[in-house]
Amino acid sequence: MGDNNIIRWLWAVMVFMPASKRLWEMSANYDTIAEFTDAVNNSEIDGLTDKERERASKILFDDAERLYECCVKLGMNVYCYESEGYPETLKRIANPPAVLFAYGNLDFLNDKCIISIVGSRNPSEYSVKTTERICRDLIDRNCLLASGFAGGIDQLVNRVSIDCNSMPVAVCGTALDSDYPKDSGDIKKQIAESGVIFSEYYPGFRSFGNAFVNRNRILTGISSGVLFAECSRSSHGLDNVNHAVSQGKQIFVIPPHDIYDERYFGQRDLIRDECQPVFGAEDIVYSLGSDRFESLKLVNSMGEFTLPAEDSVILGGESVKPRKTRKKSKSAADKVPEEDTQAKNNIDYSQLDESGQKICRLLKNGRMLADDIAARSQMDIADVLALLTELELDGIVRSFPGKMFGL
Repeated sequence: MGDNNIIRWLWAVMVFMPASKRLWEMSANYDTIAEFTDAVNNSEIDGLTDKERERASKILFDDAERLYECCVKLGMNVYCYESEGYPETLKRIANPPAVLFAYGNLDFLNDKCIISIVGSRNPSEYSVKTTERICRDLIDRNCLLASGFAGGIDQLVNRVSIDCNSMPVAVCGTALDSDYPKDSGDIKKQIAESGVIFSEYYPGFRSFGNAFVNRNRILTGISSGVLFAECSRSSHGLDNVNHAVSQGKQIFVIPPHDIYDERYFGQRDLIRDECQPVFGAEDIVYSLGSDRFESLKLVNSMGEFTLPAEDSVILGGESVKPRKTRKKSKSAADKVPEEDTQAKNNIDYSQLDESGQKICRLLKNGRMLADDIAARSQMDIADVLALLTELELDGIVRSFPGKMFGL
């Protein structure tokens, strides 16, 4: 028998589908996953779509139990949002994956400097050469490398990590039992032996159109920074820019080999948009050291930037406790002091600027994702996140797991 909490999280993912933010929206008013899944299973919750109701009526908890047993037989580790070892960094992104399936352990991701590498499936000789050199230098400085486990640059990154006896990290846009990329079984095993390869899609699940876009929010989520090795203007990998910006991650770019070659137009545009060009691993290490990883900013006698011992490389920021939500009920509502309710409804927003007032008016209707606030307010996500931070410091807004915000 699997852990009851994991079984319930699996059931919820089977009902709401992997990567869907609907699970978080619908569970926001419940204290525990048990309360939430019981309410869904017993049709005691409003707002479900017809398809969600249909799946909830057809999928049994026994089906989730069998899925867990299947994962165990395949040698996969299963992490739910509340599991020990679930990456803390992912709890701070919008729409965090509710369940992760891994070959290898995820535990080490919390205390390492991880650089995700994004590049073409058919890279040029220049991109291969420069990316490999920078990757090896990053590993020498105790950084770990993460990829989206497609072809081309992704595979190069994985193999460099393996060759350098580092801990490779790969995030899949398909279920781990899928043969994608084709004939990738051997490298999956090699990655799992020294690092981890994982996905939010459960065994047997057939990925659909947005699967790789969904994967990218996880790839940037576990990373300290994102390095673009090669991308054209139409490259799907550029989606990582949106995730990196919304998550406050720094973007690095290998300068193009030829500024008039369309293969590098994506990089050219990123540099024009003030993303940081890099000419070696030291540029990345220095930038992260001065912005977020002060402990990494070390210089040896030769004037070269180096990293401290592996056990002293830690991510900045506070740890996040397991998701806690509150169930709305008559008994709970009766316990809310009347003056607190009035105070919340009568907050004076007149001292705020127009953008701050706009955000507060949206949040008066309930908690919202940062991305949804940006869409509803027609504001840039970076500006929204900055304003939310200011409002939180002023005691007007409160942040919740999964990039949810409320008054």
